[in-house]
Amino acid sequence: MSMPRTRSGRTTSLRESESRLSESERIEGAGSWDAIEWTKVDPVSKSVPQGLQQFLLEADQLIVESDGSRSIIRLGSIPLATIEKFSKIVVRPASAPRQVDRTPSQRLLQVVGKDMRIIVFGFRPRTKQRRAVYDALLRCTRPARLWDLYAFSPGPSRFSNTSPKVRLLNEYYRLLGVNSRYASARTIEDGSFTLSSDLWRISSVNTNYTMCPTYPFALLVPNSISDVEIQQACTFRARCRLPVISWCHPRTGAVLARSSQPLVGLMMNMRSNADEKLVAALCMQLAGVREHRRKLYIADARPRKNALANGAMGGGSESSANYFQSEIVFFGIDNIHAMRESLVRLRDYVDTHGAKSSDGMSSFLRHGGWTWGGGNLSSMSASVSTLGDSGWLIHVQSVLAGSAWIAARVALESATVLVHCR
Repeated sequence: MSMPRTRSGRTTSLRESESRLSESERIEGAGSWDAIEWTKVDPVSKSVPQGLQQFLLEADQLIVESDGSRSIIRLGSIPLATIEKFSKIVVRPASAPRQVDRTPSQRLLQVVGKDMRIIVFGFRPRTKQRRAVYDALLRCTRPARLWDLYAFSPGPSRFSNTSPKVRLLNEYYRLLGVNSRYASARTIEDGSFTLSSDLWRISSVNTNYTMCPTYPFALLVPNSISDVEIQQACTFRARCRLPVISWCHPRTGAVLARSSQPLVGLMMNMRSNADEKLVAALCMQLAGVREHRRKLYIADARPRKNALANGAMGGGSESSANYFQSEIVFFGIDNIHAMRESLVRLRDYVDTHGAKSSDGMSSFLRHGGWTWGGGNLSSMSASVSTLGDSGWLIHVQSVLAGSAWIAARVALESATVLVHCR
């Protein structure tokens, strides 16, 4: 949409528009700003990402504003993958009863991000711009056909290091200590990427993703374990996510490995010799070290009760009796559903008690210059209680405490840690 101009013909600035914006023209609640009066000083670049530039006319400019910070950003600067939901909003400004029919409604498009951003797109009334952008977002975020995915729309990258397979192999080479070797598309095509060291090797057993669709095409595994044994071990883990190496200490050889939960069954008595052999191989010492085996910690991120409940569906947790010199530790981190619910509550808290409201005013001024969270002790207590009820800080504390514990075991004890949840 064209930028509003003053009678002198010059473009109005952001502050000038804000000063003329009356309280009756402001939108109440989240994203509170007038879509027509707010202006953007710099024009939107034609190289708009996310494939939406085709919906901007040459002389049109679109206003977008980040909720809370009031920072003006370019159209499409929120990545598609971070969009949680979006909806169309029609707001009719407050006016005299006789002017209701003549007052144009404000047509907005609100986009809510997974990172707690709330961005509102404003459009002039009686145009089809909002419908065009809404349909484009709908087609890109919820495609009806596979080839409508945004991943297939851009052309090949100009950079040689953007291939995730190449980056993965170069990281494996670094962990193996092969600093003089660099991966390329040719090494992937001819299968010459399967290098090895004294303890570890790169396996191509999952090249076509037939063994485990959710694992990379190349896996870093113990050198003493064959591909046949890997295929046998994967059947004991949920979704065939067998224990593989994510990182190893360059000096001590301690390993940080990942997997899914073992399929021990309802009675928690199922075992797999191939899985136990694979996990034991992750604990091998470097050459010249007196001890033949290092300590193994199996870090189960779930609460213990959740692991027991998963036994009814065939899952569960390992038994330290089946894995030599091992210790099972439960971190007590809630599942992803509890995390999402907590994030929703945190977002509600920030919208209500955040440092800035949707009109850019600080909470201190918004509450009349009194104490934070409101004008009295009761409202402040309610604000703190709302934050605590969200449970978000408890979730963050659990994740950070578990991460610090794992890092300490690897760094201080030179122990191998196998991490999984379900």
